Amino acid sequence: MIVLGAKGVEALDAPWIAEKARRVTAITRDLGPLAPPGATVQVLDTTSGGIHALLRLGIRQPTRFIYDFHFFHDVDDPRIQALRAELVAGLERGRPAAVVVLEESWPELGYARLAAFPELERTLDRSFTLAVTGAGYRIYAKRSDS
Repeated sequence: MIVLGAKGVEALDAPWIAEKARRVTAITRDLGPLAPPGATVQVLDTTSGGIHALLRLGIRQPTRFIYDFHFFHDVDDPRIQALRAELVAGLERGRPAAVVVLEESWPELGYARLAAFPELERTLDRSFTLAVTGAGYRIYAKRSDS
């Protein structure tokens, strides 16, 4: 029991916890000025802090998707294609003030995963501009002409 207690105390100081807390604080700071009261923001993340930042700011998403991993596996499956279509339609209909893309994800890592979802990539290119590149995240702000 004491060994497990020592391990638990050790885990409290895990470096990844502090890093995630810094990322959430940075996203919150960078996103706040881009999302006026009542605006929505879409997060493309798995567990890297994007949703936590939205909760801190009291911001809703324009879609029901709180994780993005399901968009990047079994992409030929009709169910995945339907989810992808729903996300893109939700972004176009919901016109969020921003889209936050976290670098860490699963099963595809990095921002290059967007190229594997061409409909989303086209939506970002057409309606958003890269406004912030932070440590482990990017924020795409809605274009004023979109």
